[in-house]
Order: sequence, then C-alpha cells, then structure tokens
Amino acid sequence: MAQASRDNTCPASDVCDFASPTVMHHREGGAALPAIIHHQEDLNDKKEALRGSYHKSYNIMKDAESGGDPSQQVTTYRSRFWILIVFSLMNFVLNIEWIMFGPISESMQAAFPGWDEATVTLTINFGMITYIVTFIPVCWAVQRYGLRACLLTTFGLATAGTALRCITSTTPAFTILSYLCGIAIGVASPVMLAGPPMIANEWFPVQERTTATAIMLGSHQLGGVASYLEPLIVRQPDPSVTNAAIQHDVMRLTYIGAGLAAALLLAALVYFPSKPPSSPSITSSQERFTILPALKVLVKNKKFLLLMVTYGIFVGPAVVWITVIDFSLLPLGFHQEKAMWVGLSGVMVSSLLPVVVGRLNDLLRGHTKTLLLTLMVITAAFFYWFLLLSYGILPITDWQVYVSAVGGVSFSFSTMPLFMEIAIDLVYPSPELLVTAVMVAADSVTGMIFLLLFNIPDPLYLWTTYTLTLCSSLTAVPLVAVSFPSTRMTIDTE
Repeated sequence: MAQASRDNTCPASDVCDFASPTVMHHREGGAALPAIIHHQEDLNDKKEALRGSYHKSYNIMKDAESGGDPSQQVTTYRSRFWILIVFSLMNFVLNIEWIMFGPISESMQAAFPGWDEATVTLTINFGMITYIVTFIPVCWAVQRYGLRACLLTTFGLATAGTALRCITSTTPAFTILSYLCGIAIGVASPVMLAGPPMIANEWFPVQERTTATAIMLGSHQLGGVASYLEPLIVRQPDPSVTNAAIQHDVMRLTYIGAGLAAALLLAALVYFPSKPPSSPSITSSQERFTILPALKVLVKNKKFLLLMVTYGIFVGPAVVWITVIDFSLLPLGFHQEKAMWVGLSGVMVSSLLPVVVGRLNDLLRGHTKTLLLTLMVITAAFFYWFLLLSYGILPITDWQVYVSAVGGVSFSFSTMPLFMEIAIDLVYPSPELLVTAVMVAADSVTGMIFLLLFNIPDPLYLWTTYTLTLCSSLTAVPLVAVSFPSTRMTIDTE
C-alpha cells in the first residue's frame, strides 16, 4: 500500500493538500482552491495513500469492533456513549431554557406586567440573534482551544444565565434578566447545536455516525417535551388564581431549570475530553481546514450555498413555530392547556423521527438525497393540511389539528441530520463544527425573521400557516436537479 508523504504539501500558511484528498467538488467557476485535487484519475491513488498514512500512524491500534480485520484498523471506545448521553442531556436542557416561556405565554402575559406576545418571542429571539453574532468566534475557539474548554465555558455561561432568572420575579428586572439569559444561551448554542456532527465524527464509526448525530439533534428537540409540560407546573390564568401565585409557579420553574443545568455542567467537568485517543474512522483522523480557509471554501461552493439557503428556509420557520404554536392553535379553540398536548406530541415525535431517519440513512448508504426529498414533500403535505384547517376550508377536528401540526413539525425536523450530512460532504475537509454552525445560522436567520413577524398585529396569525406551507414546498424544487457527493463515506468504506 502506498505511503502518504508530506513532501509536496503546501506551506503552513496554506491549506495542506494532504488534508484534502477527495474534495474535487470544491472547484467553483473553474478556479480551484489551494490543495484541491484537480483530476478524477488521481482519486484512487490519493485515497490509497491516505489509507497508507493512516494505518502507519495508527498501527498500534486494536480493532475493537471488526474482530481484527486489517482493512478496518480503527478504534472505538465505550466512553463514546457517555459523551453521547452527557452532550444530549445538555442539549435537552438548553432547549428547555431557550423556549421556557413560549408554552406558558398566557400565564406570562397575565402575571408579569408589561409582558405580551412580543416579549415572549423576544426572549427566544435574543438567543438566535446572539448565535448569529458569535458562531464564527466560537468555532475558532473550539479549533484553537479544543471542544472541552469551549463546552465548559459556554455551557457554564448558559448555566449562569439560568441562575440570573432566579434572582427576582419583579418587573422590569425579571424581564431584563430573562433577556440576559437568552443572550447567554445564544453564546452556548454554537457548540450545542453545531457540535453533534463533529462529536459523531470524532467518536463514532461510519456505520453509527448519522445515527449519533440524529440522537444529539433529537435530544435538543426533546427538550421541548419538558417545556410543553410546563403548564403542569405553571397554572393557567383563572379568576381563582392570583397573579402572585402564577409568578411563584414561574420562579419554581426557573429554579428547576437552573438546577438541571448545573448538574450537567458538573457531569461534563468530571469527564468530557475533546476527542478520543485514537480515531474511529479514516476521515476523522484527517486534519481540517482552519477557519478562514474553510470559510472561503464554503463561500465559493455554489452547491453548498444552495443547500444552506434551502435548509434555512425549509427548517427555520418550522423549528421556531413549535415554540410559539400556542398562537396558531388559539384561533382553532386550543387554549394553553390543550395546546400543550399538541406541542408535546409534536416535540416528542420530532425528537424521535430524526433518529429513525438517521439510522435508515446509515443502512441505505448512497440514497441520502432521495430520502431527503421524500421527507420534504411529506412535510409540505402536512403543513398544507394545517393551512386548510386554519382557513376553515376543512372542518376543524381535534385529530386533524394534532396530526397535521405534529406531522409538519416532525418531518421537517427529521431532515436536519440529512442536510448536515450532505453539507459536510460537500465541503470536506472543512471543520464539521463550522459547516454545521453555518447551516444552523441559516435557519436561525429565517427563524428570527419569522418570530419578528409576530410584532405585526394579527389576532388569528394566519400568516404563519401559509408561510410554513410555502417554505416547505418551494424549497424542494431546486434540489431535484442537483447531485451531491458522498466523500467521507467513499473514503471510509472503500
């Protein structure tokens, strides 16, 4: 087997050719970036050289899962499941803290003077705005200082933010502290939301990679399940319930959230290394572009830009709609306690369906695009169904509201691991954290715009339904004629 050499690599200031053996698709407009392979006929030779270098560097590895098969000399560790559990639970709690006041919006507006729909959505929007501002510096910090240091710092900041809300229930101090908490959560979000593909790549073998990513992404959505159980703690406005009693319920809720965040921060302090001692796959062992060269690759790759815009428009509105779904359900006769079960069902299914889709994608390798387009069409059908109910074209029944709303949100969310997998392959070997962070920034921008529209007076919020329908239906069209590579899978499996 040929041995890889660094004799022909570019200077340290450039992107190394050794780090990018198979990214011919980075060429855009006829001009190639430094270190991009120019000819298809070089692919097999480069791939063999890469494998040779990998096995030479890791010839002391023990094959933990392949029974000593020399063609798969990679190492996995059981501690990867601890990493998966701790990170997933952190994502779970972060989402609870982020959307805490959405499911109890009626109670917040009744008990806290000055609170209205705009205030509730702004507590959520502050996190999204902060994410957009900070995700590039945070990605640089992760590459510079390692995942562990940045995870503990950013999640520690989010934990401190949740503690701020516990100080007082008096407005406007409580309102300001809630905004500050949203900002702290936004700083933690780049690592928590963009980290799953990177952690899956660092810790899990190729046959588990998409599944692990889906579990971590799904756990974030699963946090919404707990959020939609909040009406069991916070009472709904009622003549027999005083505002002071509701405020007491809300403060108890903030105490619980802060305690959970602190416990998980402690768990990460105990054990959460940046990466395992040895790599679980060939591609995970490879050096990645630094942030600035990687950003250039992303900006110049037209397919990636198309995918990013499509993802942002398709996923963004649906992801944030579930946090304020009460506003769309109220005109259909679903008040806070009844809407809770719609939101709860939607979040539960949408946290589990990505895992099923991720596992299916791992089993049906090479059919990611077909699976993605199928899920997009199904999503559009469900949102169109909800549109017909909202406009009174179909008779409103509870089961139809449940199925259409839950189906639209769940199938929309199930596409996320597929979008991430395609995006990372398109610009490999750009850092997974940066690629995912850019994708999440795209859905954050559209989600932020979607939430800002709630400032426009509309008691029925009918604009939300046709926005969701259009965003989910039109975005599938430009992807039909575009082909996408499977770069990492090709290297790891052939």
